[in-house]
Parts: sequence; C-alpha cells; structure tokens
Amino acid sequence: MNKNDSENVLDSQREGKPFGNVLIVGLGMIGGSFAKALKEKGLATLYGADRREGELALGVSTGVIDYPAALTAEYIAHMDVIVLATPVRAMESVLLEIQPHLKDTTLLTDVGSTKGSVVSAAKKVFGEVPANFIPSHPIAGAEKSGVLAANSQLFEKHMAIVTPLVDSNPALLDRLHQLWSAVGSDVVSMDVEHHDHVLASSSHLPHLLAYTLVDALANSDRSQDVFKFAAGGFRDFTRIASSDPVMWRDVFLSNKEATLATLDHFTERLAVMRTAIEQGDGASMFGVFTRAKSARDHFLRLLEQRTSAVPKEVRPVSISVAPASSIKGCVSLSGDKSLSHKAITLACLAHGVSHLRNVDLTGDVRVTVQAFRDMGVVIEEVAADQLRVHGVGLKGLKAPIAPINVHQSSVSLHLLLPVLAGQDFPVTLVGEGALLNQPMKALFNLVRSMGGHVMTATADCLPVSLAPSTSQRVSLVLNSGSKRLHAAALLAMLYSPEGAELQACKYGVSQVKALFSCFGLDVSLNGSVVSLMPATPQGADIELPGDVNQTAWLTLSAVLSPGSRLAIENAFVGEMASPYVSFLQSIGANIRVAEQQLAGFEVGKLDVSFAPLSCFELAAADVYGLRNELAFVCVAAAYASGVSVIRGLSDLPYYYEDRILSLVDALTHFGIVCEYSSGNLSITGGVPLGGEVDCAGDYRLALAMLALGLRSREVTKVNDCQKLLEEFTELGSVAAQLGFHCAVVQ
Repeated sequence: MNKNDSENVLDSQREGKPFGNVLIVGLGMIGGSFAKALKEKGLATLYGADRREGELALGVSTGVIDYPAALTAEYIAHMDVIVLATPVRAMESVLLEIQPHLKDTTLLTDVGSTKGSVVSAAKKVFGEVPANFIPSHPIAGAEKSGVLAANSQLFEKHMAIVTPLVDSNPALLDRLHQLWSAVGSDVVSMDVEHHDHVLASSSHLPHLLAYTLVDALANSDRSQDVFKFAAGGFRDFTRIASSDPVMWRDVFLSNKEATLATLDHFTERLAVMRTAIEQGDGASMFGVFTRAKSARDHFLRLLEQRTSAVPKEVRPVSISVAPASSIKGCVSLSGDKSLSHKAITLACLAHGVSHLRNVDLTGDVRVTVQAFRDMGVVIEEVAADQLRVHGVGLKGLKAPIAPINVHQSSVSLHLLLPVLAGQDFPVTLVGEGALLNQPMKALFNLVRSMGGHVMTATADCLPVSLAPSTSQRVSLVLNSGSKRLHAAALLAMLYSPEGAELQACKYGVSQVKALFSCFGLDVSLNGSVVSLMPATPQGADIELPGDVNQTAWLTLSAVLSPGSRLAIENAFVGEMASPYVSFLQSIGANIRVAEQQLAGFEVGKLDVSFAPLSCFELAAADVYGLRNELAFVCVAAAYASGVSVIRGLSDLPYYYEDRILSLVDALTHFGIVCEYSSGNLSITGGVPLGGEVDCAGDYRLALAMLALGLRSREVTKVNDCQKLLEEFTELGSVAAQLGFHCAVVQ
C-alpha cells in the first residue's frame, strides 16, 4: 500500500466516530484502560504506540486498540487526539518525536500525575506550550501495570483533572472535557502548580510512606515475623507499594519541590505525635486521632457521593397506635436534646475539661458533636450517654478542612454560627433537605450585629460563609423568636468585647441561663433585659435533666389514659423548663411534683395519673410561653370537656403556627370540631374517630398525633415518622416498658 492509500485509510477510519482517530502513546494500565473505554463505547478508532512490541501486540490481540502505530508523520498528522500515557520523565523524548508532524487542530494531552515537569518539557521542545497541548490527569489507577491490566470501567465515577494554560485553545479544552466525561469521569479544572501540590499530599506522599515502611520493615531484625503476623491493616496501608517502581521514581523526581514541602509538613506532625507518645499525652493523641477520623470520614462521604450509582431508597416509616393503652411504670429519661446541643457547645468553648452525663447523643446532636470535632475539639464518648470534652476556649477552634455540614439540624446551625463568627478563620456552612429552603434572616442579622461578615445565598438561606472580622459590642432586641435564636444571642454575647445586653422574652432565656451558670457564666435577667459580662466558660461536671418533649408527651399520655400510673424520675420542671406542667395542673391534670436542684436545673419526680380535663382559654402571652408544647395543648383540648380557646397563634413564628394548623387538619379529620380565625383557635372536646394522618416529618407533631390516638375509636396510623425515630431512639423501649401500645410499620 503506497503512502496516499495509507493516508486515505487513516482518514476513512475516523468517519462516524465522535472523537475520530485517537492515538494512545504508552499502552500501560492507564493508557490501555483509556483506549479500551473509548473503543467499547464506539467513540473513536484507537491506535496505539509503544516501544515495547509485546505490549503493542497484546493491545491489538486483546482488543484494547484497533491498530498499532508509530510516531511518524504517516500517523501523527492524521490523529484527532493524541494521549501521552508514558512515564513523566519520558515525555520530553516523545514530544520531540511527534513535534515535527503535529497539527494545530490535534488535541494533545497526557495522563501524568505531575504537571509542572510536563509543561516544562513542552516548553523545551516547542519553545512555548502550544495552544493544542492541554495537560490532564485522571485520579484513578491500581497497583497493577501493563496492557493486560486495562479496565474500561477504571475512570467511572472518578475525578479527572484538566490543567489548562493561559493560551490553551478553548475549543480543544472543551473537547478535552468531553473526552474525559465520555469515559465516565467527573471533570474539574485546576492550575498546574496547585495540582502538583494537591497530588503531592493526596497521592505522592502516601506512596512514598508505603514504599519506605515496607522497605524499613523488610530490612529490620524481625522482618520475618513482621510479615508473618501482619494483618489486614498492614495489607491495606501498604497495598500501593506494589505499584510500578519506575513510574513512581519518575514522579518523585519530577515533582520534587511539592513532595518535599508535603514531606516536611508530615515530618513536623510526626514529631509532635512522637512527643505525645513519649510524654504519655493521651489527650493530644486522641485529638489527632479524632481529627484524622473526621477528615477521613469526610473523604469517604465525598467518595461515596461520586461512586454511588443510584440514590439510596428511603422507605417511609409509620407508627400505629392502638386505643385503650394505660401508661404504667417508672422511667428515667435521656437528657434533654436542646440542652445536650447547648451543653456540648459550651463545653467545647470552655477552659478545661467538662464531664457531661445523661447527654442525648442521638439524632442531630451528633451533627453538633461532629462539627466541633472537625474543628479540633477532643470529645470522648465515655459511655452511651456520657462525654468528656476537652475545651479549647472561646477562640481556640481550628479551621475545618471542608465546609461544615449541619445536614438538616437547625439547632446546630443556630449554635454554631455565632461561635464561628467569633473565630479568626473563614468558614462555610452548608445544609441539606428542607433546611436549605428556610430563610435565616433573623439568625444572620444576629451574626451581622456581632460585626460578622456574612455572605449567604439568595433570600438569606444556606449556604452561608463567614469571614474573620472585628468583634463589636452586642446589643440585641428579640421580642419573640425561638429558644434556639435566644441561645444563639447568648452565645453571641460571649464574644462581645465589652458587656453585652439583650432585650428578650424570659421563656426564651431562662433555660439557657441555668445552663450558662453551670459553666461559671453569670447571666442576669431583669425583666426583659438580659445582661452577660464577657468571660470564658469553665469546665464543668453536669448531669442533664430528662428531655422536655418526651416528658411533655408521656405526661399528657398518662393524663389521658384511664388506669395510668406514671412516674418520671428526672423530669425538667419549673418555668425554667416550661410552664407546661403548671398549665396541665390548672385544667385538672393529676400531677404531683417533688422538686430538687440538680447542677443549676430544677429537676423533679413527676407522679402522673388519669384525670378528666376541663376546657380552658389561653391568652397570647401564655401561648408564647407554651409554644414548644402547643401541639400537646391542642390534644389536651380535644379530650377536654367543653370548648377551649387558644389566642394569638398568628403572633408566633411561622413554623409554630404551621405545626398547629397541620394538627388542626388532623383533629378535623378525626371528627373534632375546630375553628380557626384571625390567629385564634377554638377546639370542642370529644372522642376522636381515629384513622390515618401525616406528621410531615415533624418530631413534636408526631408525638402529639400519637397521644391523640390513645383513646380514639379506631387504630390511629401516623405517617412519616422517620425523624421521630431518629430523634427519640428509645421510643419503642419506653413505650413497651410503660404499656403504650404502638408499632412501627414500614
């Protein structure tokens, strides 16, 4: 076949193929996998060039490539894409061979793990980096080598980094993005220098450590026993030491500066760890281990997001309630969830070690714990409900390695944001689900009043970024708002350079006031004026009282159920917790309270039994104090004799009103007569019919609906209870212990 015939054949091969003729120079595992992926998808005609004739022959015989090729004008001039998959130190010699024949319209790229040396080689050969040469690097591989290790799925759900230069051809750059996307990669762009430093840390250093460790152990006096008794951890850590030694020698020689900088940083941290072991400094070691675990868990979450083929199925969860339960027994409840969030926050900001007992570590409390661990706080789980927290002081937090994810925890967001506004590093907070669509104007304005630089998404929603700023005196007015907003305000006051002042509602502050006093902070409440002098919290030993919501639900359930005899040993009582118990007593509930003082909290034993309830009328001021228990109040009204009136619902923050309107729909569905007009609600007591209702994932609403079904005529089924079971993990065991007949249905 003469030259013209050969060229015609080459030109005809590209027809109907999106990427035309593609030449892979170097048929190792990476080059072979790339060729195989394109070939199986029918995206190109694949040519291969390799100095190892055996690999080239295997490439053709195994179907990795279509045709062998040489680095001559006959082939180079007819290629649409050329991929350099040779060792990085061989790049210069390969570029010298193809340079005379390369067309400006041919996309030239590489797959090397260092970019600076490749760019330098291109400049040396071409005089400057040609516009059609755009380096790239797939973050994928294995310890195997050679064309027989080619895997067409190698790049699926893995990152591919493109490192364009200032003069790169934009059309070819776009084509390079398409090329990597076509083999399943998630493509990102990065500048050359940043790429080399990132890879020196994430890839090159781990390989160096693995090689060095295996070599050191192999040459030790106990080498035979070391390898004989080594287990899975040694295998996993040293797996990458089976990679191609030639390739990695070239990598370290080509990326010397970035590797040395990363190695020096690691050596410094290793010296710190050696000192901690030598001095028996367990807290320092634990801090390193927990921060490392947090960082690796973050990496695994990112990896799972990239590699997950299908979204996880979330199965709906319902709870059915059989009527005629009687609540009997004695119970000690897990710690109050809201106080658990706040106690952990203050312990992290304290000077010294805090011991927290009866902490609720379920649900979104874990979000708060994880956030502080991500910022360098050592938090030890001594038992299932006990923590030992090594406080770092008000401004001792460290910058996290990634944005802090509060998931769907509004409480965590409210507590973390003012604390982070007082730190000296920038940080971003992100969320998930419904929390992303909730406007947080009041909270963001509170942080702005601290002097914080707040950058948010549109409509004051997440994500939110904070930049370091100069703190200023905090002076706030909160005539209404949630307890979490009041807690955020008090935390903001800790960072005020002078005394801070807050106009607030007593029902929003009194609970937090008690907790602050446990950490040596003096919060004074004079009418509606709250004052707090700046001071660092001190480590404390605290046992938290039982959860307020669980107490409210169980108390109401026992009051409504004939034959009930309930004792709650560690109930959080008094107006410091809520006026709820006093309210129930005022409408006829049979509740006896034996109070005691526990670490600043009013804690009491509640003895509760069945009693008929009378109708009532609540003024707007009373409604505000009962806002968190208002769904339970409405259920009490549904069983009370006569017509009960609840005023001022429209004055509450919207989410409280929305919860009650959802409950009103359920009451009406159950045959209870309700009328709502101009913020006032009337409920005529009766016997609920029962049936199927939906709590829309609302924790308190779900509990209220369960109580509503206790004496209904038929079985009550409450849908969308997944959040309830996440937040109240002991629901099943508590219900079984006390005789509350309910069952989880999926």
